[in-house]
Amino acid sequence: MSAVPVELSLNGVYYPPWLLAGLLGLVLAIGLAEFANRTGLSRFVWHPPLFFTALVVACTVLVGTAVVPSFFG
Repeated sequence: MSAVPVELSLNGVYYPPWLLAGLLGLVLAIGLAEFANRTGLSRFVWHPPLFFTALVVACTVLVGTAVVPSFFG
């Protein structure tokens, strides 16, 4: 039996584990974007919406591989 959850259950409703990784990645990306805005690092970004989208994807992948070990396999 595998220790990796196939589904997450919340009050009888089943969700895929990547949904949790996506939500945590979005929250992490929002926090990093706020940090970049407050410190002035966002002035080096050419296209902010595209950068934020890439940041969400990167954070989701990082959180997904940390939360669910077989996120890609």
